[in-house]
Amino acid sequence: AGKWQKACDKIKVMDKSCLTEISELMCATGGKITILKHGQQSEIGKKNVENASSFEQQIYNPVIDFDEFKDQIVQQNVDYY
Repeated sequence: AGKWQKACDKIKVMDKSCLTEISELMCATGGKITILKHGQQSEIGKKNVENASSFEQQIYNPVIDFDEFKDQIVQQNVDYY
């Protein structure tokens, strides 16, 4: 088996370097094997919305009234969106 190139040596899991989207492995039959999608997704939770600054959120996304959005989220009985 070949050795992955451009692995993240600063972070270890079970004493192995982590792979990222820039990591590469040469295939035994030719070509390169790469990571297309890392499979992780960030999700916003109710606590994230409650703790967010309305002023900052209005700057990032002026289309949405963040205070109104925050009120709707706090009233719902769901943890993640």
